Amino acid sequence: MDQDDHHNTKMSAEDSSDTTGSTTSDTSPSTRDILSDIHSLLNDEELTDIHLIPESTDGDDENETITEVPAIKAILAARSPVFRRCLYGDFRETQPNSNNDDDVLEVKLDYSGRVLQLLVEFCFTDKLASLTDSNAKNNSTLERKVRLLTQLNGAAHYFDIPKLEQDIQTHLNVMMTQHPSLACAILDEASKVPSGEELGLLAMERIHDLPKAALLLWNHNHQQSHGYNSSIASTINNAANNAYTGFGWGERGGVIALNASLLEQVIFDEQSSASELTKFLCLQRWVEGCRHVVSTDDFELPRKMDDSAGDDDEEDDAILSSRTPKMKHLHSEKALHSEKADVSAPPPPAYKDDALSDGQHEQRLIIARHLAEKIDLSLIPASDLSSTITESNLISTHDLYQAYRLQALNAERSKSTVFVEGAGLEEVNGTYIQGGVHEGTPMYNKEGVWRGREEVFRIFLCTFSNGNRSWSLSIVPKGKAPGKTTDIDFYECPVSYGKGGGLGSPLFGGAADNIIPNKGWKLVNYGQSPVPKFSLVGGCLEDA
Repeated sequence: MDQDDHHNTKMSAEDSSDTTGSTTSDTSPSTRDILSDIHSLLNDEELTDIHLIPESTDGDDENETITEVPAIKAILAARSPVFRRCLYGDFRETQPNSNNDDDVLEVKLDYSGRVLQLLVEFCFTDKLASLTDSNAKNNSTLERKVRLLTQLNGAAHYFDIPKLEQDIQTHLNVMMTQHPSLACAILDEASKVPSGEELGLLAMERIHDLPKAALLLWNHNHQQSHGYNSSIASTINNAANNAYTGFGWGERGGVIALNASLLEQVIFDEQSSASELTKFLCLQRWVEGCRHVVSTDDFELPRKMDDSAGDDDEEDDAILSSRTPKMKHLHSEKALHSEKADVSAPPPPAYKDDALSDGQHEQRLIIARHLAEKIDLSLIPASDLSSTITESNLISTHDLYQAYRLQALNAERSKSTVFVEGAGLEEVNGTYIQGGVHEGTPMYNKEGVWRGREEVFRIFLCTFSNGNRSWSLSIVPKGKAPGKTTDIDFYECPVSYGKGGGLGSPLFGGAADNIIPNKGWKLVNYGQSPVPKFSLVGGCLEDA
């Protein structure tokens, strides 16, 4: 080829590059490098020698419009050892495109079109620019984005692209920090991916730390700035209702994003700091808003409702009849197994954004009623029992009666409220409600956040090994008894600072050291100056 021919060929190539969708026309020759040149090959149909064909849609309208994803084999092979083995060796799922004169290879993969698009984009550009485009359709909600990233993480693991995996996990961690409710969507999606265990553990850790924020879209910062005077149940429900209709801070996710098989594992996890009321509100919210198709056949119930019982045995309260002793023996273990013997393993649950049918609502209700049996109703405030719990249709009349009975017995001790203010450590300030007893003395509790984790702050009286007694404001780790070395202590006060000179307390019927003092408090361990002031409504010792 002489010099003129070479010049003409070069000019022809430069002219054609303007019509291929490449970016070389936007980059001056002096600033072009190998990275920008490779980036320019993305979606270059002239050089395409392979089409990735999606075999999964995941119910997403956008995925259904993506029928093929163009790429270049050499670049895929350079970025992924799995692609290298598959494309340059025998691969049973590849076949030449008989309708294409250029012998473009077609590879069918069990991923959605959008996942394959992003996978190819990363192989060419080392980033996911299209996913951060605020105008992109796939970013209509943050929940859809984290589900897509979780699916892409599974593809990155399969094709052995560790940098993509690491980038995705870092990004999802940031998103869960900003919007804890997205952890539920990530956990749900990770449960469907064979390699999703690591992401699932990250999501569970976030749910453990902030159960109300993650499951019920509770905004701690907003709530602390507006006080805790309103009902916790009503506040959480209002926040969740707003978020699920598109106006909340969480961008969806939450407990309604979980499928039935994950529900019990998440709500009743032993490492979670969720209160009994939070657990109940999770079940209620899941029944009302779950967007998965569920079936009681997919959920292992120890016993079933007896639909064949005669009219004489029917009760107005179906849950009550299911919990009476006579129901426990209606189905033998053998009968239950025989009923399920011919049932094949169900496919992964479908996911839908729209409301589901009344039949689906009934299926969710049966599952939630079963799980509600695990909740200790006596630990839920009476005000919530009489409103939120009673109106939920999840608890039987019998169980409500037993809970009210225990509440009445506890009320005989004149339940009081402690108001803490002025502490240098802002997290301990607020209203503490009497609940539980330690060493024969009432404890006072307040839910809050400490170092990014939902905790219960407690005021209680404890006896040290030397026999001295002291009031303590601490966090008691879940599953541990108060007054141990495992406590996270902030402030304490010897009982000798309680006013009364040994006179009995009319509130508790005990000695004066059973009354929370207002003075004499000091810093310990994690406390910050100044020390707080305490006011016990209905039984506080005032300063002299």
